Amino acid sequence: MSEKEKTTDQTELLYGTNLFSMTPHPHLIAGRCKACGKYTFPKYYACPFCFSDNLEDAPLSPKGVLHSFTIVRRSMPGYQVPYALGLVNFPEEVRVMAQIETPNPDKLKLDMEMEVTTGLIRKNSDGKSVISYKFRPASK
Repeated sequence: MSEKEKTTDQTELLYGTNLFSMTPHPHLIAGRCKACGKYTFPKYYACPFCFSDNLEDAPLSPKGVLHSFTIVRRSMPGYQVPYALGLVNFPEEVRVMAQIETPNPDKLKLDMEMEVTTGLIRKNSDGKSVISYKFRPASK
C-alpha cells in the first residue's frame, strides 16, 4: 500500500489523505508559498511562481466554480460509468480536477457553484472501495 493510501477497514481505502480534510468541513489542502503567497494544488516542493522552497499546507475554500467538465461513459475497470469529471476554479486561483458526484450528470452547467465532498472513486482489484475527494453541486 502506498503512503498516499490509508486503510479504514477491510472494505475501504482512503486515497490522497494528504490532499483533503473533513474537519471542520470538507476542503482540499493546497500548498501556499510563504514568499509570494501563491497557492498550488497539490502542494509542490518549490513554488512554480517564485521558486521558493518555503511552502506550507493551506486549506482551499470549500467552494469553487465549475470551469469545465465531461461525462465519462467508458472507463477503466472498477469505475462505475457514467460519471462526471470536472475542473473547478477556487478563489485562491487554483484549478482542480476531480469526479463530480451528481445523480444526473447531464444537468451540470458551466459556472455552477461546486463544493468539496468525499465519496467512492472506484473499486480496486480486490473489490475494496477507494474513497477520495470529489466535487458536487453546492447546496443552497
